Amino acid sequence: MVRLLLAVLAALALLPATALAADAKAPVTETASAGTVSATFTSQDAGDGEFKGLNITITRGGVQAYSGMPKVKGCEQPYCAPDTVDGDARQALSVVDANGDGEPDVIVNLYSGGAHCCEIALVLMWNGTTYKPFTHNFADPGYKLVPASGDTPAQFVTADARFGYEYTDYADSAMPLQILQLGDDGTFADQTFSHSAAIRADAARWKKAYNKIRTGRSSLGVLAAYIADEWQLGRRKAADAFLQHELRAGRLKTVKPWPGGKAYIKLLKKDLRSWGYGPRSGATL
Repeated sequence: MVRLLLAVLAALALLPATALAADAKAPVTETASAGTVSATFTSQDAGDGEFKGLNITITRGGVQAYSGMPKVKGCEQPYCAPDTVDGDARQALSVVDANGDGEPDVIVNLYSGGAHCCEIALVLMWNGTTYKPFTHNFADPGYKLVPASGDTPAQFVTADARFGYEYTDYADSAMPLQILQLGDDGTFADQTFSHSAAIRADAARWKKAYNKIRTGRSSLGVLAAYIADEWQLGRRKAADAFLQHELRAGRLKTVKPWPGGKAYIKLLKKDLRSWGYGPRSGATL
């Protein structure tokens, strides 16, 4: 009986390793190129949510200029995984002029893991001698890259993740449009304000969505996104008047712990001011 029990325990002890081995996949190598720059990105799904063997190799003008995998804040190995962009790309790697200087940059999209978060863009930019890494955390919304055109640099189209959980639960939150541009120094500047047509379209979308659910208790997240767009367009007075109208109509309802009524308006305005909403010359994130 003891021998049988020991045999059973030994077999059970082997199960996790066996299952893990079954989940492991073969290494994947992605390639991309633009101009005289080509890159490869290698990774392996080791199973159980772990990845190993992440490596980026960049060749410029036929000469290897970079090989390795920099540490990415918020995306620690072995749980840092390759990711795609907004479902549009079939791979995590791309080579594109991301800052409009005429020099192709290498972008690797990574996923930090978790229920919601986060998509992180790792950008490697040529500095004259090597490729220097920069990162930006696009959180839950991720981004869509609009390539450079003429004198217009590439645009990273995303949404403001600060609105998630701020006024209601995550599922009912809404995030207003955000358009970022990458500078030569690797920083991302918020250029949303200069795209008024896109903001107007975003505002119309959120107002239509709010009008459909305005009598419910899960509408304040959507309303916040609409008001943010209105502030961004310089229509603050009209937005404030709309808030007061909804307050008098008794529609600014929510569930705890998020505030409703006047407290909601106070929090929303405080956030919009501190987050820099309204016409401005630019803000670095």
